[in-house]
Amino acid sequence: MDAPLPPQVGEALTRFLLEQRRIAPGLVSRAVVTGSAATDDWHDGVSDIDVVFVVTRDPKDDLPALATLHAESTPRIDGVYLTESEIARGPDQVETAPQVVEGVLLTALAGGRLSWATWRQLEDGVQGIADGGDVIWTPTSDRHPDAAMRVVDRSRDDLIDFWAPVGDTAEAELADCEPGDAVRSETVRWLALGPIRLVETMKSGRILSKTAAARSAAERWPEHADLLDRAVRDRAGERQDFTAADAREAIALLRQCVDLAVGEPDIVET
Repeated sequence: MDAPLPPQVGEALTRFLLEQRRIAPGLVSRAVVTGSAATDDWHDGVSDIDVVFVVTRDPKDDLPALATLHAESTPRIDGVYLTESEIARGPDQVETAPQVVEGVLLTALAGGRLSWATWRQLEDGVQGIADGGDVIWTPTSDRHPDAAMRVVDRSRDDLIDFWAPVGDTAEAELADCEPGDAVRSETVRWLALGPIRLVETMKSGRILSKTAAARSAAERWPEHADLLDRAVRDRAGERQDFTAADAREAIALLRQCVDLAVGEPDIVET
């Protein structure tokens, strides 16, 4: 393999892409792996595999067979089907596309992976092309002139417009909880890791893995280092027990992220 992918990911995708070629010959010209599998943050038995499938034609006639293929994939293979011309135009010009969410293929979904985050991840992804009975893996060469700055703007907007209200709602839901009351680990992970990842994107113009973002956030806010470490370990499958006190700390971290989005100018380096 010419580009780094976890062995389980490479093996699963090779099987998938060869079967995809068999049931939909000529449809997919290349497949770009994005997300955790391309950023050394993929965990077997926990993580999905995210892929941008670049197609040569409208895949509408192939979608029923592809839906079954995705539904039966293990590890689960999600993603979006786009043409080269759609990729060149950018997400603002693509209203809907076939997208696979949690194993379910939706034939014409708006939003989802049709965002500048996906276009930025394309630039750092790992590309696979089926060749004979194998798949050749290489780094991608995709570039879009607006991707870096647009993803910075989107990250700031998401922190202010989405995550700030999420913090308010989560705080209200915890109002009657005692500090030691148990809270779902998924909730604490979401509150702690989602906003910090956007901060790192806002600062660098890149899409960091959640683990890398947590490492950077722990340096920025050392008072939250223990919580971030536990959230990362829980996400990797080393289950942790979280309490209402942890959730409130995650909300405090969320608010610090929002404050950065509100108060600091762009310093992105592209």
